[in-house]
Amino acid sequence: MMHCKLAFRNIKKSIKDYIVYFATLILGIAIFYVFNAIDSQSAMLILKDTQLDIIGLMTDVLSVVSVFVAFVLGFLIVYASNFLMKHRKKEFAVYMLLGMSKRSISAVIVVETIFIGLISLVVGLGLGIIASQGMSVIIANLFEADMTKFQFTVSSQAIVKTLLYFLVMYGIVIVCDVFVVGKERLINLINSGKRAEKNYAKNPFLCVIVFAAACVLLGTAYYKVTAGVEDISNMGDLGMQVVKGIIGTFMAFWSVSGMMIILAEKNKRFYFKGLNAFSVKELGNRINSNVFSGGIICLLLFFTICILSCSMAVKNSLNSALTKNVQADVQMYTHQDDLNGAGGSIVECLEKNNMDMSKFSDWSEIYVYYIEGASIEELLKETESEPDFLGYLDIVTQSDYNKLANTYGRDEVSVGDDEYILLANYSYMADKYDAALASGATLDICGKTYRPKYDKCERISLVIEAEEANTGVLIVPDTCDVETYTKEHPGETPGRGVMFTANYADMSDKERDKWDESLLNGVFRKSTEYGISVDTRDKIYEASVGLTVLFVFTGSYLGLVFLISAAAILALKELSNASDNQGKYSVLRKIGVDEKMINRSLLGQSALFFGLPLGLAVIHSIFGIQTGVFMLSAFSRDGLTGAIIFSAAIILMIYLIYFAVTYLCSKEIIKNNKN
Repeated sequence: MMHCKLAFRNIKKSIKDYIVYFATLILGIAIFYVFNAIDSQSAMLILKDTQLDIIGLMTDVLSVVSVFVAFVLGFLIVYASNFLMKHRKKEFAVYMLLGMSKRSISAVIVVETIFIGLISLVVGLGLGIIASQGMSVIIANLFEADMTKFQFTVSSQAIVKTLLYFLVMYGIVIVCDVFVVGKERLINLINSGKRAEKNYAKNPFLCVIVFAAACVLLGTAYYKVTAGVEDISNMGDLGMQVVKGIIGTFMAFWSVSGMMIILAEKNKRFYFKGLNAFSVKELGNRINSNVFSGGIICLLLFFTICILSCSMAVKNSLNSALTKNVQADVQMYTHQDDLNGAGGSIVECLEKNNMDMSKFSDWSEIYVYYIEGASIEELLKETESEPDFLGYLDIVTQSDYNKLANTYGRDEVSVGDDEYILLANYSYMADKYDAALASGATLDICGKTYRPKYDKCERISLVIEAEEANTGVLIVPDTCDVETYTKEHPGETPGRGVMFTANYADMSDKERDKWDESLLNGVFRKSTEYGISVDTRDKIYEASVGLTVLFVFTGSYLGLVFLISAAAILALKELSNASDNQGKYSVLRKIGVDEKMINRSLLGQSALFFGLPLGLAVIHSIFGIQTGVFMLSAFSRDGLTGAIIFSAAIILMIYLIYFAVTYLCSKEIIKNNKN
């Protein structure tokens, strides 16, 4: 009973020291619960089987990610606990002088840890349960689900999983804390606050050299992953740039304090104004003592910015691509010329299998050809740009394209007898094509030379698809008899494809679903005699939403955990520094420095201590996001700016909250010494 009273009294007395610890635990538990309760939250929504499959896949992915997240949060909890233990050693010494045994002190620590853990679990789970209801609304909006069946739900499975993971973490914390008390001698505990402060000052000349080397490493890595990205041929090359970036980051943190002091001392008016000399030295010493943790925090923030921005960008670009590219209800395609007695026509194939064509309001059937001379390498041969892959350009005649354009609601085109128009919306290849077209690249098609009608390719596609992945389609005049050429030169061409595109007549959603099912899994699709691939608007939308959900939820999960970890470590470092430097601020007061100047100095130090890792992470991210977008080049960049702004708002909000709480707590710590 005595141990419990003492533990509760200690927590109440040190609540300001525990506030960052509490906040981090609660946020970590809430986030862990929310992302592990998605399957049960979505279970009460009316979703299609395919949508439930997507939720199931996402749940499996998040379960794997949760193991990694648990390690990150576990490290953070142990780190925070060690911080609190470090600053209570003198308190433990007093207990021992008063006659308490180490076993009794350990019992008090165990009770404190259990009490803190229980409070954090209850509050964190409560917050997570409330937040998970909002997650249900997000899922419903993404899948356009029926919300009439919405009800407040609690996931027992997610609660058990959260309890299991965090009880293991708290168990490790208890063992570590008891070990710290058990191994320390009384004399060391008494003198824990009197140990001589280490001088971390570095040679200024060496700092300049190291800083310059860090800039060179980072600069070359930045160049390689942006302007020189085409020279990166494999993951090993990319990994080398990542290693250079990591080494450069730690070198920058090792040298930045020396550079900062040199620049400050050069500016005499600034350096000797107010408490600037004291602030600069204190900040430099603080950065020098946290080189490793500063680098880790910077990298965590960098990963957070890139993960959140790229995942949101993929979401926005997919939504934009769906609107632009999916302009028909159904599309079928086959590479077979004969279709086994169906006359080379998908329409005849449908009619043969008793499909009611009146269910389509309008439709078009066109032929797509592939000819030896019309290839990507031929188109780019006059440019300095080398294609990443080789292959044929699809060819359609003007009249066939205009049929499709009418189905899509696009404008028709007109091509001269010796002209061609190039369609491509895969941005990486389209940029290369623009250079070739601007130079007047000609192509030899069916024994005749054709020149480009426009100096830029049209950023559209023939097919309905979620991604902008068209790598090249040629529109040629009707006088170009590609069909006859393919028959007369069977060894020079892989043949032709048949594409059927249609829109449904007015019908209910239930009827549309029935027809989608008939086309996707109907008689002619099950038969092996037809090699027809089928896409429908709803199928593409569902697949796109699934990919969006996977990117956004996984990215948000990792990003938020990394962000909280980085901000919490910085906060604990800053609180530790305030506690260690209480005596220095007491001396400042004794020599006449007023409280306003002290608070201004503390604010400046805290702002720079929080700002340096974030500033370098932002610089890293400017180039890292470009690399991420390049690697996801099948997606458009339409939503990139909005994604960056949204991600920046989330990061700044959480980061500033941690900064504000840390500054206020640090101010209270140095005031307590005054009192």
